[in-house]
Amino acid sequence: MKALALFLMLPCATFAQTFGAPPVVEAAGVTAQATETDACINDQVTKGPGGLVTRAARSCIGRSARGCAAAPAVCYALEQSYWDWRIAQNYAGLQAWVADRPDGESSDTLRASVANPAAATANVALECALRIGQSGDSETAEQDTARCEMRETALIALELEFTVRQACEGDIAGAFAAFCGKGTE
Repeated sequence: MKALALFLMLPCATFAQTFGAPPVVEAAGVTAQATETDACINDQVTKGPGGLVTRAARSCIGRSARGCAAAPAVCYALEQSYWDWRIAQNYAGLQAWVADRPDGESSDTLRASVANPAAATANVALECALRIGQSGDSETAEQDTARCEMRETALIALELEFTVRQACEGDIAGAFAAFCGKGTE
């Protein structure tokens, strides 16, 4: 009976790690919380790490921005804040993973590479400026740039979370196991 109970609990334990409610953010005097996007992504998370790299997960990108009543560029910036938050949450997992590495495997370079979540998206603004700039000046350049930055940030967040959650499925202990929602007994 204990074995059956443990077997039934394993799928839940694998994906027990959750980030909680998305933050309330403000841009250009508009306050919002990306609840629609968060609910959509969390639904994909229940399918395992692979759920984060599906078309269904990519269709979650922009959900909150589409439901936003402010100017489109502001709405994209608000949702981009959500994706930045999600990246930061996963960087906390990466930091725990690095901290759990034996001293010989955890170099200063590795520790430094996971110290700053903003590094994950450092080139997004430049990439989008180049991409939108190549199409010439347009009436929607600001909106197009904001949409591009939000989408690229979201894709980085999904790929990063896929990798971290996939690592959570392994045999782990310590701080990373706690991050993953696994018991550390």
